[in-house]
Amino acid sequence: MQRSLVVAVSLLASGQLLAANELQTVKVSGATSTSLARELPVGAVILDRHTLNSLPASDLSEVLDTVGGLQASQLYGINGSGASLDLLGFGATGNQNTLILLNGRRLSGIDLGSPNLTGIPLAAIERIEILPGAGAALYGNGATGGTINIVTRQRYEQSAGLEVSSGSYNALGGQFHATGNRDRISGALAFQSLISDGYRDNNDTRNHSVFGDLRYQGEGFQAYFTATGEQQSLGLPGGRTIDASQNQFRDDPQGTSTPLDEAEQDNYWLMPGIRIALGDQSALTLDVSRRRQHQDFDYVSSSSFGDTRVDSYSVTPKLEGQSATGSAVHNWTLGVDLYEYDYRSITSFGNRDLEQSQRAWYIHDLISLTPKFSISAGARKLDSTLSGEGANKDQDGEMYEGGLRYTFTGNLALFAGAQRSVRIANLDELSPFNPPVDPQTGKTYTVGASWSQGFQYSTLTLWRSEIDNEILFDPATFTNRNLDDPTVHKGISINSRWQVDKDLTFTANASAQQARFDGGQYSGNDVPLVPEHTMALIADWQALRWLSAQLSHRYVGDRHYDGDLANQYTKLEHYRTTDLQLTARYRGLYLRAGAYNLENHQVADYGNYNATTNSATLYPLPERHYRIAVGFEL
Repeated sequence: MQRSLVVAVSLLASGQLLAANELQTVKVSGATSTSLARELPVGAVILDRHTLNSLPASDLSEVLDTVGGLQASQLYGINGSGASLDLLGFGATGNQNTLILLNGRRLSGIDLGSPNLTGIPLAAIERIEILPGAGAALYGNGATGGTINIVTRQRYEQSAGLEVSSGSYNALGGQFHATGNRDRISGALAFQSLISDGYRDNNDTRNHSVFGDLRYQGEGFQAYFTATGEQQSLGLPGGRTIDASQNQFRDDPQGTSTPLDEAEQDNYWLMPGIRIALGDQSALTLDVSRRRQHQDFDYVSSSSFGDTRVDSYSVTPKLEGQSATGSAVHNWTLGVDLYEYDYRSITSFGNRDLEQSQRAWYIHDLISLTPKFSISAGARKLDSTLSGEGANKDQDGEMYEGGLRYTFTGNLALFAGAQRSVRIANLDELSPFNPPVDPQTGKTYTVGASWSQGFQYSTLTLWRSEIDNEILFDPATFTNRNLDDPTVHKGISINSRWQVDKDLTFTANASAQQARFDGGQYSGNDVPLVPEHTMALIADWQALRWLSAQLSHRYVGDRHYDGDLANQYTKLEHYRTTDLQLTARYRGLYLRAGAYNLENHQVADYGNYNATTNSATLYPLPERHYRIAVGFEL
């Protein structure tokens, strides 16, 4: 379950605000509270089940890419494999500065790899909570740009579904899910599979995943067990070169210079937990987990190989409750996070056998001073120990966050928040090839407004982050290191959704941002891979009783290539794409057809600059392509 503060007071009861000093029964926090994230003093963006159904997206990375202030970049554009997430503009280190959670538990890894999103079926997700510039005290290390919490369904009804799909690049997929309940027990089981040749040569994908969830609801007691597993193989076509003599990206975007490179990975995650009510106003939650990640790569093009295994264990107890001090109601959470990682890697560069322990305690309090005015404050202390390779390395950090929120009559709310974040260098950044890397610290300030009216909900957020000791890869020294001078990240985002009438819903999300080095040899330069502007426009239209249509348009602005810290090369050009999806239904049957990148643009989310050869390498994404699916739901 999500490690978060408890919802203390339901703000709406029969349309009226409750008195501030009226205590309510403690609700299950995080994973089951649909109102919690909206009550925090941050620009929370909530993608609920209805929103997820209205998006013309086939995987989780495509869903997240529609959010203003959040960019999901893909290397190959197939099933979200290798996608990276960047909240509030950190570029190449977006994965390390955006904390990803599954039901409040860390999905982000301890190496430079991308978070594993392909194994989470969209059908299993209840909602996604996005907290820009927040979450350091509540969730911990790596929440510099903010937190994304993926929440699976918590109560299952009787249902079942089967879908078979096919599409461009010889894609063939299928998924099955079944849910049910009896008395106090409910559960779900889901399978998902995709086989595709991919857009490019040596870009074949094989992905198979399983998801299971079992829940028991007793009197004052809950028990649950969630398990996921995935197996994936992926051809690695590499990039397409742009230099003075040739333009592979333009002339042969589907080609490859690495026809034999490939990678395989498999993982599983077991997540049992219990929650015990301690009277009417407090509860104890104990979550544990066991996770294994295994990756095997063979880069024939560079005569290198690797086999890496990460075993991780966690124990995350927390106590949460409500209490009153005069007219103020406190909604407090006190917790401890214990994580153990065992990292073993055999590569052509050398072998590594490491263990890392992360220990943290945290406290958070959301205080309702009046029915309209609330404040929050939280703190976390983190200690990390790395052992192996003949030496120990201890790192620690202190994280704080707080804010205030005022709700006016008419459901207009203003908020302001601040946080001090810490990012401990991951195992790849602490490798023997790098100089000592100290913890990165950041100060992030957010202000904004949210307002709702009928079936309309909008959030406007302005942010500014000042990062000290930022950890990044410096191509000049070919090492990961701390910057001697700070970087400044700032911007504005709008996320807005209107239900124009009962048959038409419109979404408009956009951001304008800037990330720059503030001192040192790169002073005044832009941080690479951070687009100046992004935009997503989505229309969901129930054209007929049996026919619906979803139309989306995505824009990504100019940004510098990865590795071009000096900003001396031309920029990676902006692009725009449009997707259309039609769904026809007859009783439990449905037929879904989609066309993506309708304009047939040649685009890329990622590119790398090589100063030695003064050339760039781009990773082309699919041109116009199609997908059709037939399914049945009970």
